[in-house]
Amino acid sequence: MTDIQFIAGVFTIGMCAAGMLVYRITRVQQDTVRDLTNKLMAKDYGEYKLYQQPVNEESAKPKRKRMSYWDDGDETEEEVQ
Repeated sequence: MTDIQFIAGVFTIGMCAAGMLVYRITRVQQDTVRDLTNKLMAKDYGEYKLYQQPVNEESAKPKRKRMSYWDDGDETEEEVQ
């Protein structure tokens, strides 16, 4: 291995590490901005805490009762054969 290949390898590894560091710093900053925006836009502390809770997609989708035997039921119900 020549000196130039060694220098190029070290430079490549250094650039990858720097890129990962910049990505992590940017992500932390964006999380902070999102949190402060939610805090600013909330009308009170209760609404702010509501923004911090994760959204559960299963409970967000409204469920309906079957109207007849032939009606499509809930996705979790098994079909009767």
